[in-house]
Amino acid sequence: MDRGVSPRWRALGALWLAYFALLNALRALYYGLAISPAWAEAGVQAPWAYLTGAAGLWAAIFGGLAVFWWRRGRPATGLALGAMVLYQAHIWAHRLLLMRSPFTAGSHGFALLITLLTLLLTSGLLGGIRRVPSGRDPGS
Repeated sequence: MDRGVSPRWRALGALWLAYFALLNALRALYYGLAISPAWAEAGVQAPWAYLTGAAGLWAAIFGGLAVFWWRRGRPATGLALGAMVLYQAHIWAHRLLLMRSPFTAGSHGFALLITLLTLLLTSGLLGGIRRVPSGRDPGS
């Protein structure tokens, strides 16, 4: 067990990662049960098997990372941050290549803000952003 992470931060980080696992599990379930024409009208242009599989894969990845973070703490930080960056890149690839609606095109700025906030919050919760005590030179 990593002594450098308090139980509170360990729980918060695990809950944050578990949130993404649950979100994607629900998304996989929804895509698996959704009526294709309804989404096609909303501008989604992707095979349903891809949408369901991708969401299921991310659910499994974040679920595993939540458990790993809960049990190991800091050693899981690099994997969790890397997974979050890849997840956000996947969301943007999906958004730019597969979403074809006026709403999607008009909301790129907001989506970028959410992406940046998600990455910052993830880094902060998992300790990827190191705090330097005031009055100290970070180089020493």
